[in-house]
Amino acid sequence: MGLTVRDALVYALENLEKMGFKKFRKQLHEIEVKGDYRRIPRGKLEDKDWGDVADLIREYYKDVYGVEVALAVLDKINEKKVAEELQEDLKKVDRFVRLNELEESRCLVPKATPMRLRLNDTGEMIGSITLETFYPGYLHIEWKCGREKPEEVLSSQDVYRESPDQRSFSVCSEVRISQDSLRYPESTVYVTWEHEYTNTKGQHKFSIADEDFLWRPVAEDIQTPPCLYHDTPGVLQCDISGYYPDALTVKWFRKTKQNLEIYEESDDVSIPKIRSNKNPDHTYSCTARIMITPTLSNHQGAEYVCQVEHPSLEKAMKRSTGGIRMLAKPHPEPIRKSLVEEKLVQFSLHLKSFYPKDIKVKWHRGEKEFIKGVKLWTRHTETFTEREDLLFDVTSECSVGGLNFSNPEYKLYVTWEHESMDGPETRTLSARDLPWIPDVDEIFVLRLEHDLRTMMMCSITEYFPDALTVSWLKKENGIVSVVQESNEMATNIEPHKKKSKTLGCTAVLHFTPDAEKDQGSEFICRVEHPCLEHPIERSTGPLRILRRGEEE
Repeated sequence: MGLTVRDALVYALENLEKMGFKKFRKQLHEIEVKGDYRRIPRGKLEDKDWGDVADLIREYYKDVYGVEVALAVLDKINEKKVAEELQEDLKKVDRFVRLNELEESRCLVPKATPMRLRLNDTGEMIGSITLETFYPGYLHIEWKCGREKPEEVLSSQDVYRESPDQRSFSVCSEVRISQDSLRYPESTVYVTWEHEYTNTKGQHKFSIADEDFLWRPVAEDIQTPPCLYHDTPGVLQCDISGYYPDALTVKWFRKTKQNLEIYEESDDVSIPKIRSNKNPDHTYSCTARIMITPTLSNHQGAEYVCQVEHPSLEKAMKRSTGGIRMLAKPHPEPIRKSLVEEKLVQFSLHLKSFYPKDIKVKWHRGEKEFIKGVKLWTRHTETFTEREDLLFDVTSECSVGGLNFSNPEYKLYVTWEHESMDGPETRTLSARDLPWIPDVDEIFVLRLEHDLRTMMMCSITEYFPDALTVSWLKKENGIVSVVQESNEMATNIEPHKKKSKTLGCTAVLHFTPDAEKDQGSEFICRVEHPCLEHPIERSTGPLRILRRGEEE
């Protein structure tokens, strides 16, 4: 950049002796000025250096008339040599023409184009304005920024160009504006210009709150799950983009029929801190989230509102979920089994804490018989309970003839469906799921004496259904064989008198021992039942058979 008017003034003042500079400041306050101008106050000139005084001359009198005043003061204090050097320097100043040398007929008023705004990669906003077709080629341009009445003067870069016919000039003035200067709705940027030769003044301004501000936030609709589940964490989020500066505030509200309340961090609410991301176009974007653990009693039908605030917005922008729809998944408890009456097994399925009430429970005998359900020899009932927290429980009971479970392959199915579930759930019940497993005592053996008929007994209780199989085995010389009915051996089952709904019996083996053949052999009582995965066996251990007259 070439020599400026300010440079020329500073050089001239630097050439004054200390006393001469003091006289210059005193006379500068006292000199007569044109009617449209006012004198520089004495207080502003005291203790000022060369640069400060040069700036005051330009501030009060602009460049052209300021040079005239400076020359007049130098003449008054008899500093003719300094005045001549100033005039020589001014000849080197681009586009500067003394007013008394200017042909008034050639003066052209500057024409301003609209102010342009853009963002750069350092996070600043660039403001620029172009002033065209003015003559002669110098303007006093000043940028200011602040709230309401901006006082902060910004440093600008002014690039002048002369027209090809050398009859006019244009200038592009550009300024950098930090984000910190734009964080309030009242933030305003002014650019003013003055053309001394035509006495033209102009001004453009913009505020971040102007309707045509380019970088206002755009808030998408809140992304909400199709439904929220009772006492289950869920996330609501709102994407916000295209804003500048990075001065966004987001608040979450919950709206019910009674009131609108702001949401803050709590045991069941988490609001992650918003982190802005810079976009390729140098604007910003972010995702606002709220994580809630809703309950049916407090949140069903409630509306969540995301409120976005930004200096460029006249009023806050709001996005709403509309009324929240909530569900609660049924929680199954282990199926209870009980005996009712003599031949029926009752199964009770308890499903807890679901919403809404509508639920389908089906008991069926085969995987392909779900639609039909069980009919023959069954009873099926459902009992609903509404809880204080507005959730529902249901107990579904199905009674099935116990004889069905005599077949180990028989299966009973229960299936339930609810809109909160991804699909139906099924439990399968067979004889091995029944709790009534045979309780088999140790074998009781009476006195064993050669050729004297006796018996051994095994008590079996607490089983159901009546599908017990008992077999006796004999282990002799390491070989196990099934006891065959004969004159020496006979078996029978003696049922117990019922004291409960379960069954019991005693398995008896009648036996005539032979001291030669049966000494040291072992008898085994094997019990099988549909609810058993493996048979239960009880053993006598090796037998000791007494001979006649022998004592134990």
